[in-house]
Amino acid sequence: MRFRCQFCLSLIETSLKNGAPLDCKSCGRKTFVPKSPFEPNCVIDDFVIREKIGSGSIGTVYKAVQLSLEREVALKILSPELTNPKVTADFLHEARAAAKLIHANLVQSFAVGEENGVCFMAMNYISGESLKAKLQREGRISVDEALHIVQQVAEALYYAWQEAKLIHRDVKPDNIMITAEGVVKLTDLGLAINQADCSDDMEISGSPSYMSPEQFAGEKLDLRSDIYSLGITLYQMLSGELPFKAETFQAVAQQHFNDTAVPLHRLGLGISLRVSNLVKKMMEKLPDDRYRDTEALIKEIWHVRQTTAPNKYLVPDVHTISIARLDYQLQNQSAQNQEKEQTQTESHVQVNDNTRKLKNRRDWLFWSMVTVFPVPFIILIAAVILHASNKEPDETAFIEDRVAVLEKKLVNPNMPSAALAVEANRIMAIFPDERSQKQDVLYWKLKHYISTLDSAKKAIEFEEKADYVKSLEFQLKELLSVKAGNDGKLADEIKKSESRIKAAESTIADLNGRLKVLDDKIKEHEKQKSDFAAAISKLQTDYEKYWKADILSDLYKQLRTDDFVRSEAYLTYKRSLPGKEYNAWFNSFLEWIKHLRELEEYFDAGNSGVVGKNIDGHRITMVNYGNIYFQDKDGVIKSRKWHEFSAQGIYELLQKARPELAGKRKVFDADIACLKGNIFSPEVIEGRPCIKELCLAMIDSAVESILVLAIYDKNQASADADILLNSFKNTEFLPFIKAKLGTLINQN
Repeated sequence: MRFRCQFCLSLIETSLKNGAPLDCKSCGRKTFVPKSPFEPNCVIDDFVIREKIGSGSIGTVYKAVQLSLEREVALKILSPELTNPKVTADFLHEARAAAKLIHANLVQSFAVGEENGVCFMAMNYISGESLKAKLQREGRISVDEALHIVQQVAEALYYAWQEAKLIHRDVKPDNIMITAEGVVKLTDLGLAINQADCSDDMEISGSPSYMSPEQFAGEKLDLRSDIYSLGITLYQMLSGELPFKAETFQAVAQQHFNDTAVPLHRLGLGISLRVSNLVKKMMEKLPDDRYRDTEALIKEIWHVRQTTAPNKYLVPDVHTISIARLDYQLQNQSAQNQEKEQTQTESHVQVNDNTRKLKNRRDWLFWSMVTVFPVPFIILIAAVILHASNKEPDETAFIEDRVAVLEKKLVNPNMPSAALAVEANRIMAIFPDERSQKQDVLYWKLKHYISTLDSAKKAIEFEEKADYVKSLEFQLKELLSVKAGNDGKLADEIKKSESRIKAAESTIADLNGRLKVLDDKIKEHEKQKSDFAAAISKLQTDYEKYWKADILSDLYKQLRTDDFVRSEAYLTYKRSLPGKEYNAWFNSFLEWIKHLRELEEYFDAGNSGVVGKNIDGHRITMVNYGNIYFQDKDGVIKSRKWHEFSAQGIYELLQKARPELAGKRKVFDADIACLKGNIFSPEVIEGRPCIKELCLAMIDSAVESILVLAIYDKNQASADADILLNSFKNTEFLPFIKAKLGTLINQN
């Protein structure tokens, strides 16, 4: 394994097992071998791993730095469980093919290779967010922005197909990144495949919610499969929901094969029919019904955006290589200007209309007195009103298409009537409550088809029933014939059958008995399993208590000698053994000991910054090796260990020299009390809560020694118990000690 030293960043190569300690040859400091080859600072080929940034269907992506060029990259590692010869060869083959593709809307591959069984691919690191994250944040995306994103993804698919005949096979929001500059990039070519390598027996791959029907069927694919997945993505962007959702893989596949997504223009989201038809054609079940290629798709998107964009002149041209962020601020200003102009125009038209109405009313009053109101004019107005009322709503064309498709299927003799009836009833459900004249014609035509299908279905059912009756009659005649000629033989057969039934009943009873025994054994095993889990949990708890008490006991012994440097090193070493989940526990003690060491070192260094200042009313003359020399009221020079002064005096002395002590008076008082040997005092427990656990461990050890002594010398044990109880009289530890010594106290 290769990794970089966390202190001097020099490269270390070792064959030691994961987690083993070793000394860095460059800086001499102790470090540890990473527990896996994918942890931060691990080196794979020319890349140093920094952090994990995501995972996909076949691997994990890490943020890394390329050593030779000192640039950030996204390093994709093939999952270890997939590293068999075939998958590895396919991964390297497709990664090398993708590395040849250079396009503004594709993530660029820099390098690909294998080291010690680890397959990797380095790509340019993208600073931005995925389309999935954008959808989770915003819910839905506006029409023109969604089309802008899809146009760029389609450009990437077009380029990959033109250059290498690559099929992506996993187009979805997770694999679409939007950079900080607004450039859309298609990522994760791990499932991409060359069309020449497609076959009918190849492995089914992809994300079920976005896979085309031909992907589910394992058929040979082409670019139109990616167009289907991109259509599902566009539907999700515009509606905020996936068109097909289910709990199981089979259920999702069934929906992709048979169900028709609700048209976008019928969701009440203000989406135009043209945009809805664009998405519908991308999501057609049959590849031949979709856009023939991405060239046709991109052109259609461009034409649709000429009508949907607030400013069509800001829409990028087809095959614009550097499609960047669309200036939506400018687009919104264009939309506001259009709305303002429309409002002004409507206001102007309204004034003219009001003037015209007054003039028309005056003329009408004049001519109505002269002649009869013109009949042709009434007829003309009626025709206009009738025409307006007969204007077809948008869904009429959609219903016409569905009915036309149904009529084509009706003339096909191979189509089953039951399936056609289901499809007809689905179309019937689309009709609105209030139908137009044209919709009414389609409605009754569909009613006629349903009636005809029902009649055909009933006729088939009648014929099937008639055939079944004839079959029963024939069987009855045969049975009567057999009965008439072979009454004795039939009776024997009946007896044999009854005997077999009894034997079968006996066998069933025996099996039921065995099944009950098995159920009892299963219950017994479940109970044993539960007991075993409880025992393991207790063992783990007891073991944790044991090693913690062992560590705290050693720590207490070292603290009694004021060897804070050794105590800190001891805890640092021990912290690496149990696991990261105990880091907080170790750190609480490390912080305490570190502060004690820093205080000792401050005064051991003979710090002259406090000379001339007062402590407890005495003027300091010198500090040397932890001793403070001061002048008493009689002018006599005396010395005393620095921590023998009052905590208040030491705190006031250090407050200006150590500004970080501000607001930490309780912690400071606790540490001074510890240095004075009062580790069990209340101020220590209040200032350093972690010390309570240390105190309990020491008390528990003392109680255990007394209980062991009581086995062979009860009198001495009782005396030691009295001493221990008196030592902790009026402390919070007294109830704990009494509970531990309960039996011994009761005996005395």
